[in-house]
Order: sequence, then structure tokens, then C-alpha cells
Amino acid sequence: MANVPEIAAHERLDLEGLPSKRLSAEEFLASFDMARVPTSPGCYIMRDEKDRVIYVGKANNLRSRVRAYINESDTRYTVKFLMRRVAHIDFLLTTNEKEALLLENSLIKEHRPRYNVQLKDDKTYVSLRINLPHEFPRVTVTRNLRKDGSRYFGPYSSAGAVRETIKQIQRLFPLRLCSDSVLRNRTRPCLYHQMKQCSAPCVGYIEREAYRELVDQVIMVLEGRSAELERLLMQRIQQHAERLEFEKAAEVRDRVYALRTTLERQRTVRSMGEGDQDVFGVFTQGRFSEIQVLFFRGGKMMGGRSFSFNQREMPLEEVLSSFLLQYYSEMSTVPSEILLPLELEDSATLAELFSEQRGTKITVHWPQRGEKRALIDLAARNAKNRFEEKRLAEQANRDLVAQLREKLRLRAVPNRIECFDISTIQGTQAVGSMVTFEGGAPAKSRYRRFAIKMVEGQDDFAMMREVLLRRFKRAIEESDLPDLVMIDGGKGQLNVATTVFKDLGIEDLEAVGIAKSRTLDAGGHSPERFFLPGRKDPIILPQNSPVVLFLARIRDEAHRFAVTYHRKRRGKATLSSALTSIPGVGPKRARMLLNSLGSLAKVRSATLDEIAALPGFSAELAQAIKEHLTASDSTPEETDAS
Repeated sequence: MANVPEIAAHERLDLEGLPSKRLSAEEFLASFDMARVPTSPGCYIMRDEKDRVIYVGKANNLRSRVRAYINESDTRYTVKFLMRRVAHIDFLLTTNEKEALLLENSLIKEHRPRYNVQLKDDKTYVSLRINLPHEFPRVTVTRNLRKDGSRYFGPYSSAGAVRETIKQIQRLFPLRLCSDSVLRNRTRPCLYHQMKQCSAPCVGYIEREAYRELVDQVIMVLEGRSAELERLLMQRIQQHAERLEFEKAAEVRDRVYALRTTLERQRTVRSMGEGDQDVFGVFTQGRFSEIQVLFFRGGKMMGGRSFSFNQREMPLEEVLSSFLLQYYSEMSTVPSEILLPLELEDSATLAELFSEQRGTKITVHWPQRGEKRALIDLAARNAKNRFEEKRLAEQANRDLVAQLREKLRLRAVPNRIECFDISTIQGTQAVGSMVTFEGGAPAKSRYRRFAIKMVEGQDDFAMMREVLLRRFKRAIEESDLPDLVMIDGGKGQLNVATTVFKDLGIEDLEAVGIAKSRTLDAGGHSPERFFLPGRKDPIILPQNSPVVLFLARIRDEAHRFAVTYHRKRRGKATLSSALTSIPGVGPKRARMLLNSLGSLAKVRSATLDEIAALPGFSAELAQAIKEHLTASDSTPEETDAS
């Protein structure tokens, strides 16, 4: 039996009480004894003949839930589909339904079962952060949520939406934009202060209490309490006028007008009440599901996000319950009310868990009529619209790869394409990249990067050979070959690829080399050229055709991925050579310099006193650092090449 996370409230059980030989699905169903299934709360772990976990579920009564799967009277196709693959079931007991829900979430993350709903990691979610413990907080964008006393607002559907929100906040409330290191070291106001978008706390132009008042007003806007803020500002205008502080009154008046103008541009759907809500809608077609969530903050819709689940095998109620727990476990905030399109048997348990996460009471319920039901119907229409958009995009991508097969005369439609590129500067810090497109779209979980280990000097062909050997040796071992290999380069790079494939015994793997367009001496640009194995002359297609643009996009993505990794490695090497090579400066002191002063350029421009004042530094060490960096300033920096 496989290892699973241990928690204090459960014990491992097996139907037979001992590890047993895995059966076929037919043998398992024929020999299954329902009386051996516990009636306690807990999780069930379904495995196939190869002992792979294919589904994890939870129940308040395990026997009752498993009976629904085993009983032949259950006519749901999804259940029968799953049971034709189950060869063994393990059980983990818990003391209550809430622990079962948490355990299920942990098991799904550990085993990643094929037939469970699985959210991708949370790096696509962006939030706004206000670092309240700081003397002069600022608003920043983050994807990492920490328990550090900061206030987090979100989620936002895109980084672009967040940037627009920050722009609007900055026009209304002049909070600082600079980093902590700049705040500490600045001696005069920046350009943003001249534009009236920063109150210049760096040089003492605003008192801490007044700055905090601005922060509180920003929080009110982000919480959707704009009407309350407007009333507060109008009172402030009256107070300034009574004290004959007409300049301050005019400043607040301008802020009120700007706030009204901003809100006027943001008219949108309103919900009943002024609280925070997440409204979920679902659209299903066959085994495909689209879940849409709409964010309502302060009674106004602030955005939304959709999630697609293909080949859904389990009942929608189980899909939605599992989705909600995974979704909110990674969110910065949980709203006070969650509206669902269908009734869940564990909605009360979910509400209890989310209330603990938020620190205040949260309701999770299923409205069947009225305005709240209308919001769910709106979310469902959005889910259907997103489903249709994605299916149209997928069909367009399928048509595109079909055209690709025809234009390049391939034997089969290249559903999975892997593209390789090399990035280096005169052979130093050389790296290789592999990007993958599946069905015409990027499959970023399959992206790979390679640090060149065996090649010294500038030898692009040898570097490409090393990368391809490392990639396809593993691909052969894992039976994970793509349909088409793209090489960023001309005939020479393509010949390297075909030689590698021949050496590895995969000569039937199709490949193409793409030589990028370049500027000609006589003006204009050469066309994108495509080289095929065994063909002397390149294929030149119409340069504005969908196939050329698609292949160029893949090539450019491989180049971007390679250059990004190369810059990262070069940055580490720069740090090592520029700072840790100084006598008395090791990795710890180098990090102290960069974290405190902001960058290597800031370290170069810092005064001796600023460096000597850092923990662990002395006047003598500061002098040595300045002398070393001054001497290295005359060395020209190199630029990226690939």
C-alpha cells in the first residue's frame, strides 16, 4: 500500500485488513464484500491494476458512499466508467466530515489522481498587497500570500487589471511607489511627487498620521466602500472650511471629484446588498464542464474567472465540492457569502472551514429564486460563453495544425510540438530551452530548460546535440516522444537533430528547422525558411500565412524562454564575480548588500557610510567594496545573444 499523509484522527484500513494482490476490475467487483467497508467518516482511495491512485473521494459514511459506486442499480455512466477501472480500494478514517474534507484535498495534491478535479498552481492569481506593518505602506502586486500582517485584496483576473487598479488608486491617493531601499536613501522628491501622485514621505513632506489616513481611504476603495468614503471626505471638506483651511479643503474636494469620475467609468452589474460575494455558475456538455466565478465586492461585480475541466467522470456535486476546497485554499481572501448553482451535502462543512480561514462567519448556500438566483444564472451564462469561446479556439488550433501537416508534408497531424533553442554569450553561461505546444496552444507544464554541462566555448552545434541527447534519452525511457521537433536554426542545426535521432534509434521522428527572417543588405527582410530532413532547398511559405505565424510564434517562445534562463544564470554569475569575489564578502553579505540597497548599481552608487552602517559591515570593508567596484566599472557589459 502506498504511503499517505498521516493525521492524528485517522488510521489505515484495507478491506482485507492486509496488503493484498491487485485484482482486475472484474475480479474486484465479483469478490467485493460491502460488509467490510467502515461506516465512519473518511476518505476512499481507488486504485487500478497497476496500483495507481485514480480517484480520491470523501464521505460522512464510507459504506453508504461506496455502495453507490458498487451497486449495479446506479445507472450513472460516470460511475460505471470509473468502476470498470478500479481494482482495489483503500480507506482512511477520520473523526468527522471536516477532517475528511481536508484529508481529501491533501490526498488529491499528493497523488494527483487522473479522475479528480485538479486546479493548477496559484501563480495565475494576482492580488494587491498593502504592507500595513510598515511605517509608510504602499500598494504592490503579488502572487504570494503570507501571514505577515498585510492586507490582501483580490483575486484579479489578470495582471493588466491589477495595474489599471493601481493607476486609478495613484491618481486618487498619493501613496509612495518606491521600494523600501529607495525610501530610506532618497534625499529629494521624485517625479511622481511633482505629478501629485506621491506625497513624498521619503523626505518628510507628509506626517505619518496623515499618510495613514490615505492608506485607510485606499482600503475603503478596495473593499468597495466608495459611498462611505465619499461621505467621509465631504465631512473632511466641511471641517477644513470651518477652520479656514481652504487649500486643504480644495485638495480633498478634487479627490472627491476624481473618485466620482472613476466610479462613473466603472458602472457595472450590482448585486443585492453591500457585502462581498463569490457567485458560481456551471455549464456542462457531455463529460466537459466549465465553472465560472464572478467576484462581487461592495455590491459591485469586480471581475470573474473561468475554469475548464475535460473528461469529467464524476458527478457534478463531487466536482464542485472538491473544486471549492482547492480554490479557496489558495485565495488571499474569502468573501462573506458564496452562492452555488446546486446543493452540496457538505456545504455546511465548507462554510465552517472557510469561516475559520476568514476569521468571521461565511455562508455557503444554494439560492433557488430571487435576485441571488439571477446572479447564479448570470454566472452560468458566462460559463457557457467561455465554454463556446474555448471550443472555437480549440477547433481553430486543430485546423491550424492540420494545415501545418499539409504545408510541411508530414506523415501525421503534429498534435504535440517541441521546439529547442540555445542562448549564450561567446560560450559562457550557455543554456538550452524546450517549449511544448499541444493542440496549437502552449503546454507550459512541459517546458524544460537545460544548463549546458559538456561543451566549452562557442559551439552551438555541440550544445544543441547535448540538449537533444539529454531530452530524448529520457523521452525514450518514458515513452514520451512528441509528434514534431522544431529546431531554431537552419540546415546545420537540423542535421544535428537528425544525427541524434539516428544515434538513439528514433529516425522516424519528424523534425523541421526554422531559419528566422533577417535584414538584407539591399533593404527589406528575407523570408522565414523551413528546412526538412533529406531536402536540399528550404520550404518558403507565404509570410503572412497562419502556418508561418504559428511556427514563428513557437520559435519566439523558445527563444524567450532560453534568454530568460540565460539572464538568470548570468545574473548569478555577475553577483558571484562582482560581490563575492571581494575579500571579506561572502554569499550572506552579498545578499545583505543587494537586499538593503536594491541592486548592484545602487551598491556602486552608495556612500561609504551607507555601506558601513549595514549589519556585519565595517568602514574598512566598505572601503574595499567601493574600490573593487570602482575598478570593475570600466569593464563593458555584454548583451544577450542566442
